[in-house]
Amino acid sequence: MTKPYYLVLILCLGLAACAAEFTDGSDSNHVTFLNSNGSSMAELTKKAQAYCQQYGKVASYRSSDTTLVAVFDCKLPR
Repeated sequence: MTKPYYLVLILCLGLAACAAEFTDGSDSNHVTFLNSNGSSMAELTKKAQAYCQQYGKVASYRSSDTTLVAVFDCKLPR
Protein backbone atom coordinates (compact mmCIF):
# COMPACT_ATOMS: atom_id res chain seq x y z
CA MET A 1 0.00 0.00 0.00
CA THR A 2 1.05 3.54 -0.56
CA LYS A 3 0.83 6.33 1.98
CA PRO A 4 -2.54 7.78 0.85
CA TYR A 5 -4.21 4.40 1.32
CA TYR A 6 -2.94 4.19 4.89
CA LEU A 7 -4.32 7.64 5.65
CA VAL A 8 -7.73 6.76 4.20
CA LEU A 9 -7.80 3.49 6.14
CA ILE A 10 -6.90 5.23 9.41
CA LEU A 11 -9.47 7.96 8.79
CA CYS A 12 -12.24 5.46 8.04
CA LEU A 13 -11.46 3.35 11.09
CA GLY A 14 -11.26 6.43 13.28
CA LEU A 15 -14.62 7.75 12.11
CA ALA A 16 -16.31 4.39 12.54
CA ALA A 17 -15.11 4.11 16.12
CA CYS A 18 -16.23 7.61 17.17
CA ALA A 19 -19.99 7.40 17.28
CA ALA A 20 -23.10 5.35 16.68
CA GLU A 21 -23.97 6.09 13.08
CA PHE A 22 -26.95 5.10 11.02
CA THR A 23 -26.19 2.80 8.12
CA ASP A 24 -26.74 3.22 4.38
CA GLY A 25 -29.56 0.68 4.72
CA SER A 26 -31.63 3.23 6.66
CA ASP A 27 -34.57 4.82 4.87
CA SER A 28 -37.86 6.58 5.61
CA ASN A 29 -39.28 3.41 7.20
CA HIS A 30 -36.44 2.38 9.51
CA VAL A 31 -33.05 3.37 10.82
CA THR A 32 -30.27 0.94 11.70
CA PHE A 33 -27.42 2.03 13.95
CA LEU A 34 -23.96 0.52 14.18
CA ASN A 35 -23.19 1.17 17.82
CA SER A 36 -19.43 0.91 17.85
CA ASN A 37 -18.94 3.22 20.84
CA GLY A 38 -21.45 1.62 23.22
CA SER A 39 -24.03 4.42 23.20
CA SER A 40 -26.90 3.97 25.62
CA MET A 41 -30.39 3.07 24.43
CA ALA A 42 -31.52 6.57 25.46
CA GLU A 43 -28.87 8.14 23.19
CA LEU A 44 -29.76 5.84 20.29
CA THR A 45 -33.47 6.56 20.75
CA LYS A 46 -32.81 10.30 20.66
CA LYS A 47 -30.80 9.93 17.43
CA ALA A 48 -33.47 7.67 15.92
CA GLN A 49 -36.18 10.21 16.78
CA ALA A 50 -34.20 12.95 15.04
CA TYR A 51 -33.65 10.74 11.98
CA CYS A 52 -37.32 9.71 11.67
CA GLN A 53 -38.53 13.25 12.33
CA GLN A 54 -37.10 14.39 9.00
CA TYR A 55 -39.76 12.17 7.37
CA GLY A 56 -42.54 13.36 9.67
CA LYS A 57 -42.44 10.10 11.61
CA VAL A 58 -41.57 8.90 15.10
CA ALA A 59 -39.05 6.21 16.01
CA SER A 60 -40.11 2.92 17.56
CA TYR A 61 -37.50 0.46 18.81
CA ARG A 62 -37.69 -2.80 16.85
CA SER A 63 -34.77 -4.99 17.84
CA SER A 64 -31.10 -5.39 18.54
CA ASP A 65 -29.35 -8.41 17.08
CA THR A 66 -26.13 -7.74 18.94
CA THR A 67 -24.72 -5.02 21.13
CA LEU A 68 -23.41 -3.41 17.94
CA VAL A 69 -26.66 -3.17 15.93
CA ALA A 70 -29.94 -1.48 16.91
CA VAL A 71 -32.95 -1.11 14.61
CA PHE A 72 -35.77 1.42 14.95
CA ASP A 73 -38.90 1.63 12.78
CA CYS A 74 -40.06 5.04 11.57
CA LYS A 75 -43.84 5.18 11.93
CA LEU A 76 -46.44 7.84 11.27
CA PRO A 77 -47.66 9.46 14.50
CA ARG A 78 -51.10 8.33 15.66
